[in-house]
Formats: sequence, C-alpha cells, structure tokens
Amino acid sequence: MTPQQKTPQLKAKYKDSHYAVVDLGSNSFHLLITQLVNNQVKVVDKIKQKVRLAASLNSNNELSHDAINRGITCLILFSQHLEGIPVSNIRIVATAALRIAINRDDFIKVANKILPLKIKLLSGDQEANTIYSGVAHTCQDNVDKKRLVIDIGGASTELIIGQGFDAKHAISLNLGCVSFKEKFFADNLLTESNFVSAITAAKKIFIPISENFLNEGWQSVLGSSGSMQALAEILHDRQQPIIITPDFLQEIKQILIHCKIIDNIRLPGLRADRAPVLASGLSILIALFTVFNIAELTLSTGALREGLLYEMLPPRNV
Repeated sequence: MTPQQKTPQLKAKYKDSHYAVVDLGSNSFHLLITQLVNNQVKVVDKIKQKVRLAASLNSNNELSHDAINRGITCLILFSQHLEGIPVSNIRIVATAALRIAINRDDFIKVANKILPLKIKLLSGDQEANTIYSGVAHTCQDNVDKKRLVIDIGGASTELIIGQGFDAKHAISLNLGCVSFKEKFFADNLLTESNFVSAITAAKKIFIPISENFLNEGWQSVLGSSGSMQALAEILHDRQQPIIITPDFLQEIKQILIHCKIIDNIRLPGLRADRAPVLASGLSILIALFTVFNIAELTLSTGALREGLLYEMLPPRNV
C-alpha cells in the first residue's frame, strides 16, 4: 500500500475505547494503536518506519529535504490509520532530532496539516519523565524498588531514577546511537580506535552528571531502547537469560570489531535494521555501565509510547 492509497477498512473501525500514540523519533517514526478491553490494554496495530531524521542533520543542525519528505510520506500513511479514533484519544509527539533541528518548522507546519492534531515537541525533561512513566506502568518488579531507567535514542539519551510511578531524578543528554554513528563510525569501520573514541566521548558527557545519580542510588537497572532490544534479541537467540552485563557488552564489541565494517554485521538473532547503529549504541551503553558502575541491566517492555498511552487512559488504569 502506498501512502496515497486509502484503505476503506481503516475507516470507522474504531471506538471510543481505542487510543493512538504517534512517536516521531530521531531514527524511526512509530504508530501504536491500542484498545481498552475489560480494563486491559490490547495492542491493535503497530507501524514503524525508518525516517532517519537525526542522520540527516548537517553541521548547522538543518534537516535535509529528503528526510523531511520521508517524514511527511510516513505521516500521510499514519494519518489514514488514525481516522476514526477520537482526537482526545490521540497523542502525537516529537523528540530530540526535531528539538535540535533549526528548520524543524519546515517539517512541523506541513505535518500539522496532515495529522488530526498538532505535534507536541517534547522537551528533554518531558521525554525523560514520560519514558519513566511507560517503564513504571509496564514493569513487573517490586514497586518499592528504586530503578535506574536508561533510554538510548537516535539523538538523545535519557537517564531516570524513580520509585513506583514517581521519577525522582531525570535528565536528557544530547547523545544518541544515530548521532554517535555519524561522529565516530562515519567511515563504516568497526575498529578498536573508533570504539575507544566513541566510548571516551560518551564518558565525558556522563561523568559530570554521575555524582547526583550515584548518590541517589538504585536497586535495579532497566533499559528501554532499540540498542538494548538488539542486545536482548541476541541473548534470546542464544537461549540465555535476557540480562545485559559488562562481559556481554565487551564480547559483542569484540565480535563487531571482527566484522571490520558495519555492512558485514551478521549476528544470530539481530534484526538487519538494528545493525547500522549497534556499534554506536553499544559504545554509549559501555560508557554508561562504566561510569555508573552497572552490574546488570534488564529490558523494559515500556517506554515513551507507553508513557503517553497511560496518560490518556482512565484513572483506574494508572
């Protein structure tokens, strides 16, 4: 189906119990449609498209025309799937790449004419707090535990310490798997030197904010981004517990160095679309594990989109 083609069955199939979230991320755009059935959230539809906004930013932080066009084409498709859902049950947000882009209005003005409601450009703090909400609402661990939540996006990384549904300390930093790929792996080479440069640069960003986090403390660490999902998929394929450790990160780093170039990455369990930013995301994660003395990390099933969804649901579901 091309974005211009209307699919009749997309229309009028929704009820007041349906909810939709559109997440205009720095690497991919996501659409999540759910329905509240007997007080339970049921996923109805998911669409993900690689738009690669962050990768298109030039040295002046301008989005390319091609990236803007890719984004608009994607939103034409999304808008068709949103037809029939009450506008009050829809959230549409944009994150780091559009925060950074100086020509974001060139995209947002056109996008707002296509979509059923205007895009909300989240601040870094808003993004971090919403990510924590999504993790908290989908987490199965003890609610009394303090959690460190990590989300590595395309152009930003969010770190949050929270307990229960309350984010106590949250920050958004301007580094991500796409922006780091462009800076440290632009030559497509998976060398020790490129990894060292990326890890060192990430550490320099994390060290100044680490003391407050370490003083706050936590009992568990959860990750909620594509980089960590990629690593979880590798562990799943190995039939190993989905627990990311420093040793595992170093093992994957050496496997990638053995691949020599990004185009050669073939790891059992790894989806092909995750391969291009695996090295850069891994470098950021290694820096985080080192600076914050992390022993192990488990995967969260919720993040930004789930946080936005639970903001809309009736209070009894919160």
